[in-house]
Amino acid sequence: MTRGAQIHVASATLNQTVGDWEGNFQRIGEAIDEASRRGARLLVLPEMCIPGYSLGDRLLRAGTLRRSWAVLRRVAERAREVAVCVGLPVLFEGVVYNAMALVFEGTIHGMSCKENLATGDVEYESRWYQPWLAGRVALFPDPEGGPPIPIGNLLYRLGDTTTLAMEICEDGWMGMRPGSRRAIAGAEVLVNPSASWFTVGKHAVRRRMCEQISLEDHCIYVYTSLAGCDATRLVFDGSAFITCEGHVEREGRRFSFGSDVDVIDVVQDLGQLRQRRMENGSWRQQVMAHTRGEFGPAPQLVVIPGDFESQQMPTSSGPYWIPALKGPVDRSLEHLVEAGLVSGPIRHEEMSNLEIELALCMGLRDYLRKTGIRGYCLALSGGRDSAMVAVIVARMFRYDNPTLSPEALREVVRKRFVCAYMATVNSSQLTRDAARAVAADCGAEFLDGDIDETVAEIRTTGQAMLGQALSWEVPSEDIALQNVQARARSAIIWLVANVRGFVLLATSNKSEAAVGYATMDGDTSGGLSPISDIPKSLIQLWLSWARARHDLPGIDKVMAKAASAELRPLDQVQTDEDDLMPFLVLDQLMDYFVQRALEPRDIFERLWPSVQEIYQGNRIAFADHIAKFVRMLCRAQWKRERFAISFRLMPFDLDPQSGFRFPPVQDLFSTELDEMYALARSEI
Repeated sequence: MTRGAQIHVASATLNQTVGDWEGNFQRIGEAIDEASRRGARLLVLPEMCIPGYSLGDRLLRAGTLRRSWAVLRRVAERAREVAVCVGLPVLFEGVVYNAMALVFEGTIHGMSCKENLATGDVEYESRWYQPWLAGRVALFPDPEGGPPIPIGNLLYRLGDTTTLAMEICEDGWMGMRPGSRRAIAGAEVLVNPSASWFTVGKHAVRRRMCEQISLEDHCIYVYTSLAGCDATRLVFDGSAFITCEGHVEREGRRFSFGSDVDVIDVVQDLGQLRQRRMENGSWRQQVMAHTRGEFGPAPQLVVIPGDFESQQMPTSSGPYWIPALKGPVDRSLEHLVEAGLVSGPIRHEEMSNLEIELALCMGLRDYLRKTGIRGYCLALSGGRDSAMVAVIVARMFRYDNPTLSPEALREVVRKRFVCAYMATVNSSQLTRDAARAVAADCGAEFLDGDIDETVAEIRTTGQAMLGQALSWEVPSEDIALQNVQARARSAIIWLVANVRGFVLLATSNKSEAAVGYATMDGDTSGGLSPISDIPKSLIQLWLSWARARHDLPGIDKVMAKAASAELRPLDQVQTDEDDLMPFLVLDQLMDYFVQRALEPRDIFERLWPSVQEIYQGNRIAFADHIAKFVRMLCRAQWKRERFAISFRLMPFDLDPQSGFRFPPVQDLFSTELDEMYALARSEI
């Protein structure tokens, strides 16, 4: 390999669909063709991009494995001018591995497998995959009878140009990375094909990781991920980077609504890397340690014949001693500004709000597109939660139709989004006006009706069956009388959704899900619950941001009234915070109890200094709220087991299918709460 060699590398993000064999292959082919057109000699595609990542138990079907291999063969034939790293599951020695194959000119040259499975929180890979044993190399028997294929701890020499190695998604996040071992063994290009799902702020963390790895390992680090929503719950933002010596040389577009394939590429001078490695004394020491076998077995070298040298001039980058730009610069969203979908500049302090909007819009757009359903239906209450859902749906249509005039866009929204306000005697004129104003801002079809007769008939029938009159003064009957209104609304909004053929959206938020402050088969009704991972305090902040950024005056009417279910008689002045506790406190308790797994006593001790003004120094009042939260959280688990499908956006979620797995029947932390009360009383 010559000292002055240069390599043209490309990275592609793909919006795939689970089990869409032909569609997934076509998108892979489009990426290959585009990389070839640009002159790239190496293309990195995302993890599991052949079958789609979120397969669940579909992964363990023989047909999934067979069809994945058949598509791999087609990809190998398509990769005539560029070597391609492509992801799929493989069955080897009776178990399934998460693998990346390197294909070129019709040949599968080798496969590298994931060593560190992402298991915990939303990820569950150890249910399906076997982790590859570090350092192991074996021969994989070709299912079609061809020559056996090297699999495992491999380096790939691309002609006389450079040497490549792979680590897959979670491998790159671990302290003892397989990529580092392979870089020390001679790999100059490390690739990390991922299916890294979105959470708020995660993109900046990925960028720092890629910069740091390329600096520490003196390598070109090529990172890519999936885009879109391949099977609900997880949204992929399409992060992609090509970094070298701590610099981001290229960064891909995130949240690309206009294309399912996005390719970035760079021509990189390998001579600079070799110079850095030659100069770095500690690097030389690690290479010597590798030759002595201190880092485990040496990778096996797979030689891929061909001319991989780029004839284009290397991409210009800053001097290696100047660190890469960090901070508020996020080039991954510039395309939205250029298309007029987001007005620039995007300020650093609003990035979280914009990311929430984009992730929810991407999830909602892909849900419609991949299920073939035409539109959405929403019970619009005039409150904060349903207002956020309505605005997100309207913004989704905007991102998905960037070239339409405002008038044409409103026509699209009106045909594909219907909202309904369903009033009872307990509903205020303020919420009715707010619902109408929000629907008008969004351009949705708005239905307005009174359901008192329906509620009265249910109440009359129920009283006759029970043989007693129901009263708001009796606590158990109060709850029943509230819930009957929500369930009556559910029946009507389902009717509207069925007649229109639309998906019904539920509007429960994360704070309500935590404590069960929702009516089962009432306001929880729906096929999809887009904001169920958003805490109430964040919803209020987001609405204020959206009102200013998108010029939505209807939100002012929503925010003019305290959050209320409006299920009790108006003279009782019901508010959500009176029913529960201050949302700011509730959301902090949710974080400390669920995410940090702290005991009630520890929560009291840590939070009391920051909340004592809210409670005017009343330690027992705060302890009562902690106890109330813990008991409600435990009792509400059965409700969370039945909530509609949701999108994951935050660092932790309460979805028992993918996040917080909690027993529906258990002691309500009675011993732990006694310890907390002892602490609370100790300083009175």
